[in-house]
Amino acid sequence: MSAAKPRSISLINPRDLHSSIARAFSAFESSADLRGVHCLVVTSGLSGSPFFCGKLISKYAAIGNTAAARSVFVSAPHSRSNVFLWNSVIRAHTQNGMFGEALDIYGQMRRTGLPADSFTFPSVVGACAGLRDLEMGRLVHDHILEMGLASDLFVGNSLINMYARLGRLAEAQESFDRMPAKDLVSWNSLISGYTANGEWQKSVEIYDELRISGFVPDCFTVESVLPVYGALGASEEGQVIHCLVNKIGIDKDRLVNNGLIAMYSRFQNLVHARRVFDMMVDSDIISWNTMIDGYVQASHFGAALGLFREMLTRLQPDLITVTIALRVSYHVEDMKFGRSTHGYILRNGYECDISADNVLIALYSKYGNLKASRMVFEGMTCRDLVSWNTLIKGYVQRGCFDEVKELFSLTKKSDIKPDPVTVVSLLKVCTQLGDLIHGKLLHGYATKTGFNESLFLRNAVLDMYSKCSSLEDALKVFEEMETRDIISWNTIISGSVLNGHCSLGLEKFVRMNTEGVNPDTATMLAVLPACSILAAKRLGKGIHACTFKFALESDLPVGNALIEMYSKCGNLDDSIRVFNHMKNKDVVTWTALVSAYGMYGEGKQALRAFMDMKGMGIVPDHVTFVAVIYACSHSGLVEEGLAVFDRMEKDYGITPNIEHCSCIVDLLSRSGRLEEAENFICGMPVKPDVSIWGALLSACRSKDATAIAERAAKRIIELDGDNTGYYVLVSNLYASTGKWNAVGKVRNSIKAKGLKKDPGYSWVDIGGKTYVFGSGDSVEQSKEVYKLLEELAVLMAKEGYVPDRKFVLHDVEEDDKREMLCGHSERLAIAFGLLNTKPGTPLQIMKNLRVCGDCHTAIKYISKIVQRELLVRDANRFHLFKDGTCSCGDHW
Repeated sequence: MSAAKPRSISLINPRDLHSSIARAFSAFESSADLRGVHCLVVTSGLSGSPFFCGKLISKYAAIGNTAAARSVFVSAPHSRSNVFLWNSVIRAHTQNGMFGEALDIYGQMRRTGLPADSFTFPSVVGACAGLRDLEMGRLVHDHILEMGLASDLFVGNSLINMYARLGRLAEAQESFDRMPAKDLVSWNSLISGYTANGEWQKSVEIYDELRISGFVPDCFTVESVLPVYGALGASEEGQVIHCLVNKIGIDKDRLVNNGLIAMYSRFQNLVHARRVFDMMVDSDIISWNTMIDGYVQASHFGAALGLFREMLTRLQPDLITVTIALRVSYHVEDMKFGRSTHGYILRNGYECDISADNVLIALYSKYGNLKASRMVFEGMTCRDLVSWNTLIKGYVQRGCFDEVKELFSLTKKSDIKPDPVTVVSLLKVCTQLGDLIHGKLLHGYATKTGFNESLFLRNAVLDMYSKCSSLEDALKVFEEMETRDIISWNTIISGSVLNGHCSLGLEKFVRMNTEGVNPDTATMLAVLPACSILAAKRLGKGIHACTFKFALESDLPVGNALIEMYSKCGNLDDSIRVFNHMKNKDVVTWTALVSAYGMYGEGKQALRAFMDMKGMGIVPDHVTFVAVIYACSHSGLVEEGLAVFDRMEKDYGITPNIEHCSCIVDLLSRSGRLEEAENFICGMPVKPDVSIWGALLSACRSKDATAIAERAAKRIIELDGDNTGYYVLVSNLYASTGKWNAVGKVRNSIKAKGLKKDPGYSWVDIGGKTYVFGSGDSVEQSKEVYKLLEELAVLMAKEGYVPDRKFVLHDVEEDDKREMLCGHSERLAIAFGLLNTKPGTPLQIMKNLRVCGDCHTAIKYISKIVQRELLVRDANRFHLFKDGTCSCGDHW
């Protein structure tokens, strides 16, 4: 029996053949399968069929083989006259991101004279959008108009999408408006365009129009709208759309759920965000990253860390995940976790992007490992401006100013150009170094480059000039600023106070309030010290009232500053009242109270407060001990002060510094134990400086211990300090003992060093106006003031007062010395106050320097004669003179 012959392919029913090939197209799973189908088409004699050629082109495009798709098109008979095949091959290239080739093929099609149709243009317009070629897109749009296809739904949608992606929203809107019929794709394209370009409100408006028009949103609509509500903080509208998601049945869509997590995270509604996350059955890396980042944005770093660790047990993190983890490490100050995350990146072969490397630089810089920061920086294949700024900032924070200058010079040689953030970092260097010259050069650079328009930078310039003692330049910058924020006002106020212009600082504060700018904590901490220095009691009370108006009264630093302000303005009772009303107290609060008691010579109260503080579990610091010993010194509590000094190191492990030792010298010296004070200096645990010897010398002058005083003066001259006050003490010593040649030498030394003596002045506030007096001044009501002082001098002499002429520091006759003593600034201020206030009312006088011994004695007599309380604040403390005595007990 003969073998059966194979049936000829020509004998197969054509309908069966077509069905067989169609099934083969549907069933292919690999490129090899597709090549097999392609052979079947050719061997079946169907390679000339536009339908099967189109199928082959689209299938090759689907697997990314555009070369094979192009080959099918070229080999197909009559392909150049078949618009369907042209459309197929153009679409194949557009779908695979080969936008230039797609446009080239479209150009070839145009040259054949074959007219494009409504299926051609969506792919061509998409290619223009992919290339971001607006000019070509507009040319294709003209072709569409020529063909009369602008009203076609698919073509119109492609135009909306193209213009939206290219940021030409007006043209996208115009294309949308001209469409006679629209579908959901039309609306989604326009909404997503506005969203992508940050036009949040317009996105909402178009979405509202969509709903009014009767369209039901789909997942693409919701994905475009959710970021809008998150950006606008529209939490109620966001919850409404979440309800809609559930209602229309797209609550299982992963992209929608990711969008909901992101939106709720923007609202910091992490409960809802986590609920959506936990209900997802197909969460992906984006879901986890979004949820973790939500916790980070809300500063819930512990929750972020916990979720990150849970994620490690379920799926592999990507670079975005580990970058977020690095940010967590930065905020929780967990260097170990940060290093381990960096190690994880290196072990798993992640190629860090700029963002991750920048976080690593910031992380290592924060922990002071600038070597590691620099290694990350140097290892970066690509750096942006943030990279440079982050490393520069790290060096600035650690005081590595040479490295800052080096990096800045390197930026000039690189393609990176400094921005305002860079300049601000460099200005901080100049500020910390007090380098006004380079600060001015940077200001000039900022002006030249246009950076000076940045408010952030201008505030830094203000700060630099203020802290480099160039208040005039700071004021000029401030007045030239078109816009100012609270930082601008705080900087100029604190700068004025810092440079000794407290009245100007207070004027700026008043102007700030007039211009409607609300103060904050920093404002109060800038302006209250000005009140303290000027003893501006009335304005200080007004500022205290402001703290209630602006809800700052419970702020701990503000409360601490108020205690100090009232104490320095002569209101100890108000200081105590503020202290008692404070709900929270820290070591600064208690130290401020101890200092307040010390200023008024209430040493026992200061010690009681110190004991109460320890009883409350507050651990004293080195400043507290300075305040306690100071209080003992000004109250004659010598043994108590020495005991506190002894316990400071034994009980609290605080090593005495120069301030503590200076207080001990002052404590011993004021009580007349000058030799003991000198011996203490010689055995001090730290090397004595001019402040130590100055404290001894100051006490020697009032105790007439000439030998010790001269040894102290010799030490001061040997140490060659630049503090004018100590040279003046030495000069005064020689003047008081009549050694005028020695006085001349010291004064010549002061001139040679370019030092200037701070002039003594006193002031008194009467009726809200401050009157300032200098020694020997011709003052307001001068005739009446000097007449009253002469009358008082006569009455004082009758009471037994004898002028101590050694406090006149000029080589003049004895009678002239007596007249000079009468002209000291504090006496002028007291006389003026007595003339301009009602008899019997208390009077408060302020002096910038220490009250001299003769004036201290004289004021005691005056208080007895005029029967008034005279409260005098000098550079050291308050003196309450009453009925011929002083609250200091002569411990001043």
